[in-house]
Amino acid sequence: MTKGSITANIIVMEKVRVDKSAEESILSGHLWVFSNQVVERPTAILPGEIVQVVGPREKRLGTAYINSGSLIMVRLLSREAVEVDASFFSERIEAALRLRQSLGWSSLRVVNSESDFLPGLVVDRYAGCAVIQVLTCGMEKQLDNVIAAVRRTLSPDVIVLRNDNPYRLEEGLSQYTRVVEGQLDGPVMIEEGGLRFSVQVMAGQKTGFYLDQRENRSCLKGLVEEHTVLDLFCYSGAFGVYALSSGARSVTFVDASAAALDSARENVALNGLDRSSFVRADAFDFLKAEGDQYDVIILDPPSFIKSKKKLKEGERGYIDLHKKALRRLNDGGLLVTFSCSHHMRRSRFRDMARIAAYGHADLYLLHELYQAADHPVLLAIPETEYLKGMVLRVNKRA
Repeated sequence: MTKGSITANIIVMEKVRVDKSAEESILSGHLWVFSNQVVERPTAILPGEIVQVVGPREKRLGTAYINSGSLIMVRLLSREAVEVDASFFSERIEAALRLRQSLGWSSLRVVNSESDFLPGLVVDRYAGCAVIQVLTCGMEKQLDNVIAAVRRTLSPDVIVLRNDNPYRLEEGLSQYTRVVEGQLDGPVMIEEGGLRFSVQVMAGQKTGFYLDQRENRSCLKGLVEEHTVLDLFCYSGAFGVYALSSGARSVTFVDASAAALDSARENVALNGLDRSSFVRADAFDFLKAEGDQYDVIILDPPSFIKSKKKLKEGERGYIDLHKKALRRLNDGGLLVTFSCSHHMRRSRFRDMARIAAYGHADLYLLHELYQAADHPVLLAIPETEYLKGMVLRVNKRA
């Protein structure tokens, strides 16, 4: 019998034994096993190989892939003994689609990694284009099966690999982007909330668009009418476009990237909107300088906290950003602010705003904001809740 083969309906694979804490974590619903929780593993096993996970008393815990060079050494794919092939991925993607079927969105996240029991895999659909992002060595080994499953379940006209995420370097993987099926002659046009957006799926942040902010953009309706709006870290300008379409008096788009501002200009024009200005600048520098005051400021920065080691440094960054933003906000204005790091707890994010306002303003929490429904949160895996946001009413003190 060979590793990973099926004989007499029994799947045979290498075995990894984990300690009691890992067993309890898996039984509670988590999918990760850290390197210090692995008690015994094959010495010659290759990174990304499929293994059987067992507890300290040989209790079978499931099927996983392993990377001995990673802090998260084992990532569970199933709590059963399964053959990991194209059919396995098709079944998982079909289950993910069923989870999202009530949304009725033509462009959405189809697979959200651990949330859909496919750790290390992201699949986004932009109209007829499927974008695959693989983050781990174990998923890279399964790439042919993933592509086959995406082709079967989504029937896209184009399949793009966006494997340029820096996290891949930590897994010993190279970075690359390419079209693996169909032809792509430029950006993909999508519709969201009755608005049109141009998505650069071969470049830019994430897989080309912040799908996770969809429902938060919609909440601007009724909040920004006849207000002046500052869209900081604007990227492709989606928040600002929603604000303009919701009756904002004007929107100032700010980003350090010229390409991002070009995309924002295109999206404003696509929707026949105006009353906008575009500034290429570092967001901190822009806020620090003297300038216009705004009725609404939107802060959607990149993650300040890439790891637990960066938590304190990241917190200082959020406090500084909020202090500077509050200085440029009109009395009675709204601060719409986000953190996209799973290391930042929601209660602690509130603290960042409260500390920034100390002695200068009273903050009223109007709305808590979350990642969109196509980025589901699995309660057993706290890391799947990464996006936290707030709409704050700011009353300045005399």
